[in-house]
Amino acid sequence: MELVLAPGAQADVSVFKCLDLALPPASVIYADKAYTDYLGEDLLHEAADLSLIALRKQNAKRPREGWLRYLGQPTRKRIETAFSRITALFARSIHAVTPRGFELKVFLTALAFSICG
Repeated sequence: MELVLAPGAQADVSVFKCLDLALPPASVIYADKAYTDYLGEDLLHEAADLSLIALRKQNAKRPREGWLRYLGQPTRKRIETAFSRITALFARSIHAVTPRGFELKVFLTALAFSICG
């Protein structure tokens, strides 16, 4: 599991580019519509043999094939469900005096999910 904390105003795709992806070759990464970055997809495929399968908007320049959209929906649903389960574990508010303390509390919550989930 890899975890990055970023401000809410930062775009998901820019945070994704900061991840140190230590994945085996030919791995597939599923993402939602916010991760549409054609150049980034091409670079991932050429440099690391990773496939970024992002859902596409209806007006996308490179739309996904019908079968891929069909397979992507249930996978995306599982991801969203997992995310909902993680956020349900979070306290309503996190009291921390330092940014490092906040990071620690959020990380431990995610770790607890990975152990219990």
